[in-house]
Amino acid sequence: MITVATAECFTHGKIGLTIHKAASGYKDFEYKYLFNEDDLKIIKNVKVLVSMFLPSIYATQKLLNISLPEPDYSYNYAKAYSEEKDIIVAKQIAKALKEKLNVDISIASTAGVGRGAIAIYSKKLHIFTTDIYANLLTHENVIERQKNGIEKGIKKFLEILNSEF
Repeated sequence: MITVATAECFTHGKIGLTIHKAASGYKDFEYKYLFNEDDLKIIKNVKVLVSMFLPSIYATQKLLNISLPEPDYSYNYAKAYSEEKDIIVAKQIAKALKEKLNVDISIASTAGVGRGAIAIYSKKLHIFTTDIYANLLTHENVIERQKNGIEKGIKKFLEILNSEF
């Protein structure tokens, strides 16, 4: 059994939820179109231990026992970083989540101003951004960035599942 944990911000836990639904054999779910028949066979060996929506810097730090950098932007209670810091923070969260829960694969996402970042930590660290520039402060393109991040995150997860496991 391949274990997975996610701590997501701008993707609202939907990467982990989608992986869970596919692994659990749900017949219909929002992002099912990203899975081919082979993916649906191999993903049956996956168990999602936790899928979290973590917009709060405070909660992220407390749950994972880490210290994140100060946000670049003030935005309510959420983490709001530049794209450069999003990459650093996503790596840090994915690493901490993998170590804390001892899972095979951890996934973290965070986005403030820029394309955001997704880190998948399996046998090695995979880090990437979305294709969509967005600004959390003005809400410009945030829905488009979220959808792109969910799709890219699931596709990359499936690539990793097929190549590393």
